[in-house]
Amino acid sequence: MPVVRSGLGNFFIQRNRPLMWQEAEEEASFSFYMLPENWMKKPDKLKKRLPEWLEWAGSSGQLWLAPEIRRIYAWRPGVPETELMRLFWKEQKSCRSMIVVMPDFGKEDFYEEIGEEADCLRQFLGEDYGALNGLLLISRVLENEEIQISLEEEVPYYAHIYQDTGLPVICAGTAAAHGFDDGICIDMRPGYRIPFRKLPRKLLYLDMTSDPEKERLLSVKRKDICYVSALNFLDTYVRKRYNTNRY
Repeated sequence: MPVVRSGLGNFFIQRNRPLMWQEAEEEASFSFYMLPENWMKKPDKLKKRLPEWLEWAGSSGQLWLAPEIRRIYAWRPGVPETELMRLFWKEQKSCRSMIVVMPDFGKEDFYEEIGEEADCLRQFLGEDYGALNGLLLISRVLENEEIQISLEEEVPYYAHIYQDTGLPVICAGTAAAHGFDDGICIDMRPGYRIPFRKLPRKLLYLDMTSDPEKERLLSVKRKDICYVSALNFLDTYVRKRYNTNRY
């Protein structure tokens, strides 16, 4: 069973060292680190102390920081590991169509790149595609092309999806509005320039990169789209779990 440990400095208590407690999900486990309140009262000293502590806390898995600490210490989250992305997605409302902005794996060869993308999507989506009637992948290798292609003949996993459900896996360089209204967009690519004019109406936009600029752009240009940051979602999720389990 995959294990993900996410360090969260969410809550602050009167202690001389961080307090750790753990929670387990079906596909991941979490370690929560609660920093002492007196650490927060001296921001300058905290900035000096945090790098060494964060290196230690993050050595066993992916590290996330609560807003209280991010206001003191400059930090940008990485894209969540697959198990966390699945958790974020599964907690959202059910949608019949899905757009996935695939990560940039940096492969020069087209087939190597779409192969890496397929491995990523298989880990994220698994067999949970039966309720979908639309699946569109946004790939870096097609970003300069005004085409959409079907990948069932190129990738065994996509062929499996098609044989299982009749759902073609379409790959393109940019979003397409047709047929994806009221769906969900999973954005896994840091630095992705959102083509906000081309996005379908009333999307649920799940930003796995937690990029403030993406949130700002959509809030200004596409008020019909519901933006959800993985970082903010995780923070809310952890607070609920902490409040539920500490009594």
